[in-house]
Amino acid sequence: MEQSEKQTIEQVLLTHGKYIGPTVGVSMLPMLKNRRDTIVVVPKTERLKPLDVALYKRGEAYVLHRVLKVVDGGYIIRGDNCYADEDVPEETVIGVLSEFFRKGKHYTCTDKKYLKYVRKHLKHYKCRRFFVILKAKSRNAVKKILRALGWRSKK
Repeated sequence: MEQSEKQTIEQVLLTHGKYIGPTVGVSMLPMLKNRRDTIVVVPKTERLKPLDVALYKRGEAYVLHRVLKVVDGGYIIRGDNCYADEDVPEETVIGVLSEFFRKGKHYTCTDKKYLKYVRKHLKHYKCRRFFVILKAKSRNAVKKILRALGWRSKK
């Protein structure tokens, strides 16, 4: 019995018209949880719009992040749980998220409740980013003070 050859996501999109699979990673938290939720991606047939979730390749890795802005020749993209924007060329985008299953519940990316969640999440980005940076700087300052006092960190 021959073992079937592993297909790339591009091949699955081409032959089946959609890719259905698990999420991997934390960049789209809290919307998509690592290895728990299932995504449905369809091939990109037109320019994406802000709020679309693009599937693109970064080297050999597949990345699923949200489009923030459409620019000449590509997109400005960021994961919902990330704090740095990425300039992504048009030719690296291979698909767009059309729906997903979160905790067994089905969501479409055109649903009004979903779009309301996305707008709210993006609206509070600057505030979240501020507190993430503040927390990291505070943690580093405390570590420096403890080291200066001769405390050792537990490993």
